[in-house]
Amino acid sequence: MPLWLLLHRLLRRSVQRILRPGARRSLALWLAPVSWCASGSLAWGLLAAPAMLGAQQTVINAPSVDQTAKGRVFALHESQVRSWGDTSFWQTTQFVTYGVTKHVELAITAYNLGTPLKRVATLGVGWKGAADIPGLATQAPAWEPKVGAGQMVAIPLRGERLGVWSYLQTSVRLPVLRTRLMAGVSDGPPAMFGKATTHFMGSFEQPLAALPGALGHALHDITLLGEWWAGQHEFADFVPGFNWHRGKTVVIVGYKLANTPGTRGDGLVFEIGRTF
Repeated sequence: MPLWLLLHRLLRRSVQRILRPGARRSLALWLAPVSWCASGSLAWGLLAAPAMLGAQQTVINAPSVDQTAKGRVFALHESQVRSWGDTSFWQTTQFVTYGVTKHVELAITAYNLGTPLKRVATLGVGWKGAADIPGLATQAPAWEPKVGAGQMVAIPLRGERLGVWSYLQTSVRLPVLRTRLMAGVSDGPPAMFGKATTHFMGSFEQPLAALPGALGHALHDITLLGEWWAGQHEFADFVPGFNWHRGKTVVIVGYKLANTPGTRGDGLVFEIGRTF
């Protein structure tokens, strides 16, 4: 059995034994306001904080191999919006990360808070780590080979049972084009994905700074993005888009296309994040 899967199962069993249903509800009530404080802090930081280079902790929703710098805090708000047809929604995700070391960060995330109310609404507490792949990083530095992993305890805010989400990913950057490709496997509970599921996740990031001449210089803050979660679950969609990243601020705009056509889950995605 792979080590990451063994750790995933041990953590899931431990938290289920420690956190009885009453304790889970109490913990969720105490932690949920943190997600809203994150949005407030983010808005203040955009107005008051000086510019400084920051990392991008997610591609769009999929975890990135970029890390929050040690001692820094990253906060992000996401809105998914659909205001046309006979199905409208506004769902939000808020998350805050803290860089513990160069390679590890802690995170707290509130998923699916909005209207109409969704069956899957979750508060997640966990960690993410990433590092260069030993050996390959020195033999092929232009490819920037990296490996990443993470886990999150999923505390359901309505329905479902507490669970653990675990993932393992690898990433490389194509020389010359500077395209970053990510592929990974994700295993998650109904509390986060609507059902127990193990599935593929992948993404690409194409910085327009790789374009030649003045065009690349003019568009050097913009990166084209795309991510895909395989399967049939809460995150099962393809999201193309772009980000604008300058200093400590990142803005992401995309459009999610559900894996199953006609599910009426398609909509606009908007994210804004800031490193403090």
